[in-house]
Amino acid sequence: MPYLTDYIQWAVSWKRGWPLLITPTTIFTGLGISTAVAVFTSLATGGAHGFNSGFFAGMVSFLGYMLGAYGMSARRVRTEPAHARLRREARHIAERLEAILDKRRLHRDLSVEVASLLEESARNWHRARAALESPYWQRADLPTHLRSAREQSLLAVDQGMQELMVLFATSIPTKPNRWAWTEIVDEVVGQDFLTTKGRVDHISPFFEEGRGVAQKLFEMAEQVEAVSRRLAGEELIAGAPKPGSALEATLAELRQLTEAEDELRQDLRG
Repeated sequence: MPYLTDYIQWAVSWKRGWPLLITPTTIFTGLGISTAVAVFTSLATGGAHGFNSGFFAGMVSFLGYMLGAYGMSARRVRTEPAHARLRREARHIAERLEAILDKRRLHRDLSVEVASLLEESARNWHRARAALESPYWQRADLPTHLRSAREQSLLAVDQGMQELMVLFATSIPTKPNRWAWTEIVDEVVGQDFLTTKGRVDHISPFFEEGRGVAQKLFEMAEQVEAVSRRLAGEELIAGAPKPGSALEATLAELRQLTEAEDELRQDLRG
């Protein structure tokens, strides 16, 4: 399943930055605030207990600030846009598929129906993105309405694959299964004598709904490729010279050369 493999690797690469809700900036800000509180408390308290009081106040202020920052970040995650939540959920499922892929068990741990549909959908996703990432669509002088259409199309095909991943979440094991000796024998032989490829109990209850999404991905890929060919063809025709212009220019140069040779011969005779 080469296309599904490529998509899994692409989806997992979404992981950027810290996996926690607390960022480095938040930590440094908390350290700055707690240090200021500790110094102020030490100076205000004075005496032998000044340092201990300042240290305790700084720790309390740091913990309080971090808890507050974590709560605000968690609230932002809960209220994030639907497409961002969809992307995050699809990434988690892609990570499960990556673990199965590392064990080379995609064809064993997924049902044949789900694996085939995901592979075909990934192929159409790849077709659409390849067309939209061609040099024509990435031109600096691309008209605004075409640039907007490209962004919307990329978002649509990405969300289509993400929706499929979420729909089939119950059909994807949380962790890879272990290789049984019967499976190993079948793999070596190249045919299923002792086991069955694609677990039957992993057929998705949302398979029909997923097939509808897969059909839309196919239609999207067809449309994107057709529009890309038409636009690129129109640009080529608009920027190309008129048919026969190269022949006409060459013939003109040959006529001039012939005339120049005739004149030279006449001068030599005269």
